[in-house]
Amino acid sequence: MHLSRTHFLLIPLFVAVLLSGVMLPALHAQTVRGLVAWHYSGQTFLTWESAGDAVQHYTVYRSRRPLRTALALQQAEERFIVAPGQSYNRRLSATLGIPVYYRLPGPGGALDFTDEYFVVTGGVYGTWYYAVTVTGTKGEIRLLREGRNTVTNGVLEYLAIPSPAHQGRFQIAGGGVDIFVHWGSSRALPGMPAMSNRHMQPFLFALRKNGGARSHPLLVRLHGRTGSFLYQTLDSGNPQEYVLSLDDALPGAVKNTFWFGYDSTLVIDDSRLRPAAITRVRPYTARRVAWTMEWALRKLPVDPTRVIVSGTSMGGSGAAFSIFNRDMPVAAALALIPRLDFRVRDLADAPRSGNAFQHFDALWGSVERRPRLDDGSPLYDRLDFALRLQRDDLRDLPHLRVISGAQDSIVGFRQTWPAMRSADRRHAGITFFWDERGHDTGDRFLWTPMENIIDLSRYRADRSWPAFSGDSEGDPVQRRSGSRNARAAWFEPVVDLPGSWSVGLRRRPLEQRDSLSSFPMEIVVDVTPRRLQRFRVEGGTWYDAELTRAGRVVFQATVRAVRDGELTVPGVPLSPDPARLELRPSFGPVLPR
Repeated sequence: MHLSRTHFLLIPLFVAVLLSGVMLPALHAQTVRGLVAWHYSGQTFLTWESAGDAVQHYTVYRSRRPLRTALALQQAEERFIVAPGQSYNRRLSATLGIPVYYRLPGPGGALDFTDEYFVVTGGVYGTWYYAVTVTGTKGEIRLLREGRNTVTNGVLEYLAIPSPAHQGRFQIAGGGVDIFVHWGSSRALPGMPAMSNRHMQPFLFALRKNGGARSHPLLVRLHGRTGSFLYQTLDSGNPQEYVLSLDDALPGAVKNTFWFGYDSTLVIDDSRLRPAAITRVRPYTARRVAWTMEWALRKLPVDPTRVIVSGTSMGGSGAAFSIFNRDMPVAAALALIPRLDFRVRDLADAPRSGNAFQHFDALWGSVERRPRLDDGSPLYDRLDFALRLQRDDLRDLPHLRVISGAQDSIVGFRQTWPAMRSADRRHAGITFFWDERGHDTGDRFLWTPMENIIDLSRYRADRSWPAFSGDSEGDPVQRRSGSRNARAAWFEPVVDLPGSWSVGLRRRPLEQRDSLSSFPMEIVVDVTPRRLQRFRVEGGTWYDAELTRAGRVVFQATVRAVRDGELTVPGVPLSPDPARLELRPSFGPVLPR
């Protein structure tokens, strides 16, 4: 057969087609154009023009060598599948009720409906080349054009802690709120942990700035399961407080991670709830919360010793478990109507409403399958608050206040009882309140005044505090409103020196819905110093305790530390009159007077 000059010119085209595995009819499909790539703060951003409605997905190729042929694509070190329409900020648009598109840092700027984008969290220093192809109904088009769908020059990448990108300032609840986004990845970097099982996952948060002081306290708010980060930005009433409101949302049927994480194989945009495959559960969200808090402390004029975490329902669970996270510099936390045990499934007062347990099974796997974390530890042990109190080192424990509903049929009230018992046994200093409410904080209940966060601002991460235990009022079994370890109060100064530790103590009435609570004139509590700074407590060593009131010694005891940093003075009598408790190393055991 005679081959004309035209046939010879077509040979390279057929070779490219054969190497790419694409059928000839697909050559007429739309391809990517306008590809731009740049590096910014440890991440590489790519944008390109949308290739139309017929796109099934895009493929981003990453290589150490220039990408000019289909063979080079085949040999690329990494490739990422990107769904179309990523520039549309679905979460923020749904919350605000208006269409919102992402804004990229650096030269990217604001995107619109004609743009597509992708973020690569690299982790390897050097020059990298990128190309983007389209896959449609007839397959992938691997034809490459420099400056159109493949970059002409490589992108120099370096290791750095990624920075969130400012998305704009919005008027929310009577004030300006700044919205940020940062892109998490399945790849851990120095200074940034793996936050998702995807290569790119955007996470939103809001920041409200108050006051003009040089340093501000920070309130971290965690929303409930049906809530939104955008409407959790109100401050506690402190005119100098910064508020950091975080988001826990997944695009699929699971919706949320309960501020913890999920199985590494979970398809997060799956429209159906499916039991987790149980490979390994990773605390993606807990890591992200800690990372975002660290960013705020590093970049904002906030005091790292004055961080309070607050949340309701699902957010209350996140706030409660945050006190165990050593990566979070929490001074104190408030947990409203939280679930404190994700293991228990047979509570008589918490029916399987709202298929919550199906969500747990989809995120982590059923209790019967005994799922484990990526470090090999049992997952549900980590999500059992009472067990954490029994097993964890509590020496540097932040203060926690828990308010529950005795009629709560969503998370149940009985599931808080083991936490109450464990808190007392370990002298954790957690204060518990319960009243007539169900799973609700939107009305005036008996203990609504105790939801005030300002009262917690006295706690500092760099100061010790007295944990109270052994005091209770009311009967949780009878569902009568009551409290535990709430009737004792402490006041400054807290003296924390190498040779002594002392604090002011008194019995206090508690503010209720319409009045102050009436308590006996004197109560007896156990007192345990927590988060000691300079005073050394050594296991097996004896210490003298002395309570003075109006210059008169009213209580003395000699107690032995059960372990390093753990010393409890039992049976300390408190009245409305102020007193001071002092601890000193003892020369030997002395019988109490």
